[in-house]
Amino acid sequence: MTPVRWAWSTPMQPGAIALVTLVGEPSDLDALLSACCRRVPAVGATARCMFDDSLGTIDDGVAVRASPTSALLMPHGGVRIAQRVQAWLRAHGAIEGQLADLALFPECTSSHAAAAARMMGRCASRRALELLRDHADRIERFGPTTAHDVARARRLRVLIDPPTVVIAGPSNVGKSTLTNAIARRTVSVTDDSAGTTRDPVPVRLDLDGVTVDWIDLPGLLDAPSDIDASAASIAARLAASASVIVLATAPGHGWPMLALPGHPTIVRVLLQDDRPDAASCIEREHALVTCSARQSRGLECLALAIRRALISDDDLADPRAWAFDGD
Repeated sequence: MTPVRWAWSTPMQPGAIALVTLVGEPSDLDALLSACCRRVPAVGATARCMFDDSLGTIDDGVAVRASPTSALLMPHGGVRIAQRVQAWLRAHGAIEGQLADLALFPECTSSHAAAAARMMGRCASRRALELLRDHADRIERFGPTTAHDVARARRLRVLIDPPTVVIAGPSNVGKSTLTNAIARRTVSVTDDSAGTTRDPVPVRLDLDGVTVDWIDLPGLLDAPSDIDASAASIAARLAASASVIVLATAPGHGWPMLALPGHPTIVRVLLQDDRPDAASCIEREHALVTCSARQSRGLECLALAIRRALISDDDLADPRAWAFDGD
């Protein structure tokens, strides 16, 4: 009996459905599928499956027989479920390994289309789908990779793993209110008193089609206590490693100075734009974007400005194929 080989076709991270590709001789696949399916599905057919281990039932899902020598298992995508399904496969003699793109995605008609399907499973941002839907056609139209394509691919990596975006600024200017407005749910505690946010508050957001790890940092205080100083030190380290810093202020608060190594990309945003003095305040002159989080005004403009700071319109609109082989 030859061991069945398997590999994840989706990343091991939280999700609705996970996808496992199995490859092996027909009789070996039949034996493995019979361990989790009431009936082994014929080629092109599906069957319900159930995974059990020594701890009890792991999960139920769907099995699909893609071809005589390949099948797909679709359990739920929780990380713990994926870990136990992985152990279940090993316990039943299957061997994890790298599979060719066409083996992972047998429904694809070419190796380029299969490579794009693999990449879709890795990318966190929906902007990536626009570049990968017609990947094979782009390669056919524009030919081999150039140095320009390789440089563009390095910049497009922000679509694979979410970059970090931090929002920093004085206390009580509305950073947490803005965070809640963009997230469309309560993420950060808000209050009229200064220093309400004592610790960095992270949330994953979609900003104009690019998924980011947004971190609401504690406010910058003129005379911080020992606890505030410790929080400020943590915030400074996060800001130094961020891809983009959203520097926020409000009328009358001025623009804070950030002493950070390197040259981080900074997007300046004036908050509380609904105040009567916002139109004439001196802070407005240096703001790239103005927002009123309470009135949900200017949020799309801010998301667009941050996305452009991460990846340009030109890189997204380039008709050539994404040269992602190095990724």
